[in-house]
Amino acid sequence: MANSIVAAPSVLAESVIANLKGKLPALNAFSSNFTAVSSGAGKTIQVPLVGTSVAAEFGASGYLAESNATLTKTDVTLKHFISTHRFRPIDVKEYGMQFLVNSFGPSAADAIAAKCLSEIGALITNANYASSVNTGADVTYAELVTAKGVLDAAKAGSRRAFILNADYTNDLLADSQIIGAAGLGAQVIQSGSIGQIAGASVYQFTDLPANGENLAGFACGADALAVASGLPMTEIAGAEVSQATDPESGITIQVVMFQEQGGWTNITAEVLFGAAVGRSTSLHRLKTA
Repeated sequence: MANSIVAAPSVLAESVIANLKGKLPALNAFSSNFTAVSSGAGKTIQVPLVGTSVAAEFGASGYLAESNATLTKTDVTLKHFISTHRFRPIDVKEYGMQFLVNSFGPSAADAIAAKCLSEIGALITNANYASSVNTGADVTYAELVTAKGVLDAAKAGSRRAFILNADYTNDLLADSQIIGAAGLGAQVIQSGSIGQIAGASVYQFTDLPANGENLAGFACGADALAVASGLPMTEIAGAEVSQATDPESGITIQVVMFQEQGGWTNITAEVLFGAAVGRSTSLHRLKTA
């Protein structure tokens, strides 16, 4: 076709992934099963959960010591999330392919990231995770150490993480015990990123919902939450399809491009994603007073 757009969807997929960088690192804190198998919404994926192991002296109970870590699993049901943009071929012809990349990538990445995080945020309620503490309007290094102790007592699995809203993250960036720490303080001031506190990674969850309970953050082990993703089965005749994987979170985004009957170019970024409660005692909610 004389008016068709010559553009590889792989360029657009990579553009979405490039803009997705830094938006979903918190996924590293949870148990996950990210697959590249094509399927549809409603599919259930099993995610393994491994708790913390405690060594014991071999004795009468043999290999059945109750302190051993248990391998369990939880089922995660996938939902189909999409972010669609439509362009007129004449616009791309006039402004160039870079116009399409610059317009589509950032917007699609923001939309997909927000949708995935909202699935996680909606689970962090008292009904799912009863362990909580009121920390007041601010949070300190000392309070996070206390939260870590709760996870230790619950034998929460590794990796450990603190997931905090923007206010709590900024509190820590100004905490004198952190800024005053040799080496760490300079790094925090320069990068604005804390990295790890008390052996747990710190992630900012800008749109963490309060869930009607003044939720401002949570401490968790990897077995507290299960997340899963997959690729949607594309059944549009003639559509060009490409995928790209975010190296930070491991999630794969698919881009589908085709020309509609009305002449518009339809470009859709999509992913199958779901989240589920894992081991409820491995998450400790932090709330404002």
